[in-house]
Amino acid sequence: MLAHEEAQINFDKGANAFYAKDFEKAHSVWERAAEDNNIEACYNLGLMYANGTGIERCYEKAHYYFNKAADEEHTEAEYSLGVLYNMGFGVEEDPAEAAYWYHRAAEKNHPQAQCNLGSLYESGEGVTRDYLRAVELYSQAAELGYVVAIFNLGVLCENGTGLETDIKRAITLYTIAADAGLSPAQYNLGVLYATGANGSADIEKAYDLFSKAADQGHELAKENLETLKEVINDLETE
Repeated sequence: MLAHEEAQINFDKGANAFYAKDFEKAHSVWERAAEDNNIEACYNLGLMYANGTGIERCYEKAHYYFNKAADEEHTEAEYSLGVLYNMGFGVEEDPAEAAYWYHRAAEKNHPQAQCNLGSLYESGEGVTRDYLRAVELYSQAAELGYVVAIFNLGVLCENGTGLETDIKRAITLYTIAADAGLSPAQYNLGVLYATGANGSADIEKAYDLFSKAADQGHELAKENLETLKEVINDLETE
C-alpha cells in the first residue's frame, strides 16, 4: 500500500473515532496520518490542540500542525494561523503576520479571513490603514453571507468611514445581522430606532432590539433597556 493511501485510511479512521467522541483514538490515528503528510489530519490535529478537544489545549502544537497544513495551501489552516498571530495564541502577537495569513485565505474566498483582514485595514494594525480596502473586504465577506462582515459594513455606513454616510443602508445591514442574532447589530439598530436617526423614533422596536441584545449579555443594551423602561413608564403616567 502506498504511503498516501495508508495516510488517507488513517485519516478516515481518525474521523470516525472523532465523530464517535473517541478523541484519544482520533488523536493517535491522525498523528500517524500527519506523519505521512496527510494535510486534513494535520489541520484537524491543529483544531484539537487549539480547542482542547479530548486533549490538553496547546496553542504551540496547534500552530505546528496548522503550519504544516498551510504549507500545502490548506485554506482553513491559513485562516487559523491568522487567528493565532492576531490573538497571540501560542506565538507572539503579530498583526502583520496575521494579515499575511488572512490574505492567503481571503484570496481563496474565506469569508472570516476576508472580514478579519478588513478589520486590520480599518484599524491599521499590521497593515497601512485603508478604509476603502476594508470596505472591499467586508463587502466580499458579506456577499458570502458572513454576518459579522455585514454588521461591520453597517458601522462604516453609519459613520461614513470609507464611504458616504448612509443611515438607511446602515439600518438595512444592521437588520440582516440583527435578525441573524448578532447582539452588537441588535444594539446599534436599537440606538438608531431609539434616536430616530432615520426620521422618527420607534421606541417599541428599540425596546425589542435592546431586549434581544441584553438577553445575550450586551451590557450597553442592558443600560439602554433600563433607560427606555423609565421613558415608557413616564409616558404611561402622563
